[in-house]
Amino acid sequence: MFFFTDINFYQGSGVLLASSRQQIFEEGLVSDRMNPEAFWKMNIEKGSAFIHSESIGSMQFSSAYLPLYNEQNTLLGYINLPYFARQDEIKKEISSFLVTFLNIYILLIIFGIFITILVSNYITAPLSMLAEKMSRIKLGVDNDKIAWYHGDEIGQLVSEYNRMIDELGKSAALLAQSERESAWREMARQVAHEIKNPLTPMKLSAQHLQKAWLDQAPDMGERLSRFTKILIEQIDTLSAIASDFSNFAKMPEAVNEQVNLEDLILFVLSMYRDTSDIQYDFQATSPNPVIWADRTLLIRIFTNILNNAVQAIGERPDGNISIRLSSGYQQFVVVVSDNGSGISAEQAGKIFQPDFTTKTSGMGLGLAIVKGIVSGMHGEISFIPNIPEGATFIIKIPADDPDV
Repeated sequence: MFFFTDINFYQGSGVLLASSRQQIFEEGLVSDRMNPEAFWKMNIEKGSAFIHSESIGSMQFSSAYLPLYNEQNTLLGYINLPYFARQDEIKKEISSFLVTFLNIYILLIIFGIFITILVSNYITAPLSMLAEKMSRIKLGVDNDKIAWYHGDEIGQLVSEYNRMIDELGKSAALLAQSERESAWREMARQVAHEIKNPLTPMKLSAQHLQKAWLDQAPDMGERLSRFTKILIEQIDTLSAIASDFSNFAKMPEAVNEQVNLEDLILFVLSMYRDTSDIQYDFQATSPNPVIWADRTLLIRIFTNILNNAVQAIGERPDGNISIRLSSGYQQFVVVVSDNGSGISAEQAGKIFQPDFTTKTSGMGLGLAIVKGIVSGMHGEISFIPNIPEGATFIIKIPADDPDV
């Protein structure tokens, strides 16, 4: 039998007697003396075997020592078996094992990722469908329900989604009905407010005309003519308001034309001059205040502003309303001031809000309507509370002539 391994034999004194690789010792790579640690274990401590690591230069190898006895149990020497070739094989086996283990481990990881993706897709696909359906939910349209025939957790979510669709449809219908009713109520309040504005100067003018008739005023013909003109103009305004209400389904479109702002303000003032003891002061510094706008809407603007001023002054004997018309950069500026009861600085921020009013009567829509009309003309309106009394409104309207 042949053993493909190296073998060294040492005498009992630890001196090399024979070796299968004599050249290693002859070249001085290994001492011909037995390893001191091994000699101590074998000779002094009488060990039956000893294995430890030795080295030749940088090469590490395992080395085993066994004592050899004869039949009389006399020590003949020590056998040394260095494992050069076996060490390399062990390293190769370990390397091969590690590579195989890593390959299997990587394959298991890849397989686990693949299974995880499949399972996650199976689980998340219904959730993604639910998310997509929910992102498409809109009010006022028929939203699609989801058909799901499994009684699992996803089925419960789908059932809740379908129930929510039914509830949403009912809520949308109720909301639409409520909005329509609210719009009609708001429109009715606005129309009532707009109708009351021209009726006030018409009533006052009629009463003043009646008094002049009873007093046989010498300028009766002139007053009758002015009253007739005012009455016709206000009737046209009331007719326009009624038309707007009847056509509520579509917003009324402004019928624009060239309007001389100075003449229009003078016309509105003519409805108020003979109706009370309030003094009206009008000054115009612009030579040609022509704008492109709807005449009826302009009358509404200044009628609302003047009505508020007259009501703020009330029965005050020294009531005064000042109107200034001037030109700015591509616009005309109308400043209306009065010395009435005014409004506090805290209330000034709400003056143009619907339903806000400082009077005990009225619906608070006048200035909100005025702001809407001015904004529709691409103009601006602002309010300044005077100190200690009264108020000032500043209205800016784009000029018809860009060179103004």
